[in-house]
Formats: sequence, structure tokens, C-alpha cells
Amino acid sequence: MNEHLIQSKNRVSSNYKNNAARYLPIGPSLPTAQNLNWNIVYKSLCRNIFSLECNIQTRKEFYENILRDIKENRHTKDLATIIEKVYFENTESFEITPYSRLINSEKVHARTKTMVDVFDAMLCGLTTENVDFIGNNFLEEIVNNTAKQLCNEIVKIKSKAPYLPFLAKKCQEDFSFISARPELLNESMEHLIEIYAFLYITQLSLHLYSPKLRFSEPTSQEMYFILEGEKASKERHFTFLKGYKRVFEKDVGASYDIFPHLGYLELIATEPLWAVSQQAHEQVFIDQINELNSSFCNEFNIHFAGNRTSFEDAINDGLTYHKEIFKENNKKSERYRANQMVCTAATTNFASNFKVNKGRAGGWYFQLSTKTVLLITNLIIGNKKKLLIDDVVEGFNERGIYFDLKSKQALLAIYENIGNVIKLSDSGDAVYVTSTI
Repeated sequence: MNEHLIQSKNRVSSNYKNNAARYLPIGPSLPTAQNLNWNIVYKSLCRNIFSLECNIQTRKEFYENILRDIKENRHTKDLATIIEKVYFENTESFEITPYSRLINSEKVHARTKTMVDVFDAMLCGLTTENVDFIGNNFLEEIVNNTAKQLCNEIVKIKSKAPYLPFLAKKCQEDFSFISARPELLNESMEHLIEIYAFLYITQLSLHLYSPKLRFSEPTSQEMYFILEGEKASKERHFTFLKGYKRVFEKDVGASYDIFPHLGYLELIATEPLWAVSQQAHEQVFIDQINELNSSFCNEFNIHFAGNRTSFEDAINDGLTYHKEIFKENNKKSERYRANQMVCTAATTNFASNFKVNKGRAGGWYFQLSTKTVLLITNLIIGNKKKLLIDDVVEGFNERGIYFDLKSKQALLAIYENIGNVIKLSDSGDAVYVTSTI
């Protein structure tokens, strides 16, 4: 008998509350009330990458300790006055050292905890070299070295498996690459976290949306983007229908299923559905799922189609029943409004820098800025000197970012304008893209 499922059945009542917090860092509240503290997410990720922690509670105290140690060190005390004047007189206006990201004693709310868990899982197994920030001059090097000495080395604890292994693989590759280049890490970390948080929400939505895909280990799903400054039109089938609309179109986009689906699956097991589906399922487990489905139908006046004999059919039925209680015509609760708020928060808090409204040309599209294109391009090329343009495009695809033919041409134009293109033939058959790092 599955105790988790038995307890879940007891939760089904008229005041039933959907809980999707294990894998979804968004709750049924307004975008401004989500309480997702990104500074705590940055702290956790830096802790993971640096393999360091700092027990000092506030940045003010941290900065005071840095300055104290500089003044007391016989090798640096003569420079203490100028360092204090340049870096410590106005600590509110800029971040003195990247190690200050390890300092945050604020309360961790539910959404923040989930986002931290998501990145912990995606970066589980990441190995990085010793990260040393030098800075732009020898004074900054002194500040950074002193700051690092106030931190302690940690042993990483193995996290749970990621829901999207393909995305976790790329996330690890990208953070491994920039962590070997501390200045690039300091410059790009927040933007890269923003990119992967957005890709996690959208790719997870697409994975769970499909009755066929949701039982298999997730793979990158087509999600089309245009580029900054590029014209859009309804005639461009992929960008128009398989971009923003596929994920966020009101009531029918894949994101409108993620909150009810994850809530239902939380009643079944704590592991991702694709991982559970790889296990052998005794009939008693399937019977319990049927009982849970029947309970939902009885409680919320939904037609029950009968018991299913396979795990997949029972789950798919359950997801359909569970989604019914979030529909607009369901009068028993405010669940429809709750689901709308989750999707609004997803577009506002996660997709705001990856979308553009083209008005009469089809409304909303996913769009990548040139800044984002160049960052991801450099990560795709990585330690190689150059890559064929087709391999660069494939690198975007592996991360869940797709382009139609016109956007591929626009991508090449960006590279040509910057000057990081090598053509080995006049026909254009062999076009290489070089890194800008």
C-alpha cells in the first residue's frame, strides 16, 4: 500500500487546496506578492559554485570585517586609507566584492525555497575549480582576497534529481564554463539564472502538457523565438503558433496546466512523474489512483469514466478530472482565479524579458535580446575556438530555444555585424561562429 497516496485521498474535500510548491516556484497570488527573493537564490547558487559559505549575518558587518582585516594585515595596512575611501565610503551604491553574495540572513519564503531547490537539483553534480575573483586592479584584489578569507569551505550535499535532466545538463555545462572565468561569472550570473528560470518554467509546462511526453524522461521541446528588432507576422507559423501562444495563450497555453497538474501529481508521489513511470507498478497502486480519481469526481460533481487498468491511463484521467476543478464554470471555489494568477505571475516574473508585443502582427511573441543571444552563443561555443553556425543553432535547441528560417538568418546577421563570423567558402556552406570572450 502507498501511504503517501492514502494520505492524499484524505485531503480530498470541498476545501481542498492545491499544492504544487515542490517543483513550481509560483503560487496563486499576484506577481508582486510572490515573495520570491532572488538574492537568496543568488546566495545559494554562489554557495554551490564557490563551495564556500559565510556565517556573517549582514553585509554591513561583512564589509566592516574586511576593512578591519585589511588594516590589521601588515602587507595591506598602508593601503587601508585609500581602499576605505574608494570602496567603503558608499557601500549602498555598488557591490564591493562578489563574495558579498554569500551574505543574506533574510527569511526564506516558500517560492524562494522552491526556486533554490530547483537550481540545487539542476546543478547537482557540478564540479568547479577554485573560484578566485581578482578584480580590475590590485586594490580590488586585496579586497576580494580578504573577503574570501572570511568564508569557510563546505562539502556539497547531494540534492534530489532534477525534473528536467536535459536542461540540468546544459545548466551545469554553462555554469561550469563561466565559473572558470570569475569576471564573466560575476558579470553574467544573474542574467544566466534569469534565463534558466524562464526555460525551466516554460519547458516544464510543455513537458507536462502532452499526455504522451509526460511519462518519458523530458527532452527539449520546440519553443520558437524571434530576435530583437526582427519583424514578426502571422504567416510565420512556428514563431506565431509555437512560441508565446503555445505556452501562455490565455486558458489554452501549456502553462495553464502546470499548477493543477503538479498539484495532482503531488498527491501521487514526491518524485517527478517520468521517474515514477519507470518503476514497476503493482495493481494495488493503480487501484489507489483510481480511488483518488473517484473521490475527486464525487466531491466536485465530475463524471467518473471508470477504473483504469494501466498506470498511464489512470494518471491521465486523474489529471483531466483535477483540471476540471480549475475551470471557470466551477462554482465551488476560487480555483480558476488562482490558476490565472499563477500564469500571470509566470509571464510577469519569469517571461517579462523574453517576450514582445508586436500588435497587429500577431500579438505576443517570445523574443531574445542581442545581449542574451551573445551570452548563450559564447556558452555554446565554450572552450572551442569556433563552431559551425548549424551547431550553434543546435546548441540553442538543446536549451529549449528554437528559430525559424528567418530568425536563423537574423542570427547570422547579428554575428556578421559583430564580426565573429568566419566563412570558409564563397557559397556560405561552411560558416563558423567564434566566441566574443
